[in-house]
Amino acid sequence: MVRTVQLFEDPNVSIDQLSGFYKVEGSPHSYLMFVTTIDGIAVPLESGQRGGSEIALRHLHDNPIAAGGLTDNRALQYGWATADAVLGGAGILRDTPSATWYPRDRDLQDLLRARKRVPVRAVVTGAGEVDLKDPVFNPKKGEWQPVIFTTRNGEQKLMDQAKRLNTQMYQPLKATKMYAMGATSVDLAKAVGILKKDYEAKLLDIQGGPILAREVVKAMLVDELRLTISPQILGDLNLEGKRRPGFVTGVHFGIEDSPLAELGAIGVSGSHIFLRYLMNYRN
Repeated sequence: MVRTVQLFEDPNVSIDQLSGFYKVEGSPHSYLMFVTTIDGIAVPLESGQRGGSEIALRHLHDNPIAAGGLTDNRALQYGWATADAVLGGAGILRDTPSATWYPRDRDLQDLLRARKRVPVRAVVTGAGEVDLKDPVFNPKKGEWQPVIFTTRNGEQKLMDQAKRLNTQMYQPLKATKMYAMGATSVDLAKAVGILKKDYEAKLLDIQGGPILAREVVKAMLVDELRLTISPQILGDLNLEGKRRPGFVTGVHFGIEDSPLAELGAIGVSGSHIFLRYLMNYRN
């Protein structure tokens, strides 16, 4: 049942409008946030294109149709400012090593600091293939608590990397807490449980790509989907003829057991549409 319909007249949407639109009732609560094209593409799959920014049209600064891309960026940063923990996939760091899921806009930084608690930035890497020198694992002033969820094999690879870095005067695991769970894949239900119990994460922002999204939806760990529809049609093939993914890829659900979603809120900013769905699992 739709409870909220919101028109964002100014793409540089205010914190008051964001807090009203994204109000959460009940906790703990986890949400998956994505932007897709009209035809459902979440990743361009082209060299030099990171994904969400180009999908949201944030690179088209002078095109009025793209104005809602700023609203999408504000919504993204609002999530980082208000979530107790962000859970991200290692693929994001490989594409964007500078990613920290920390707000860039000053007012949203102030909002985060006013909460007077240290948020968690957790990364899932089954193979242990992340660079421990990346900023997310090395907060300069304790702005966040870094966490890594990996497998036993991944843990060994990360420990070996840390030893090599120690000889170069780095201390990459000084601030980072690492959990090894599972032999070949990370037990995401256990990882989310740790965030909720050990770190008291009542609001969890899941910022993975289509593979992590697949796994958390399969495991029924997502309470809400926050989906932005961007006004472009990209097509399902990249320049090399490879299939571009939607926000959930590599999974099959039948018509009898596919997850359903109840629409709770609709927002409009220019030609961008912002949807909030509450997940309804049938198995």
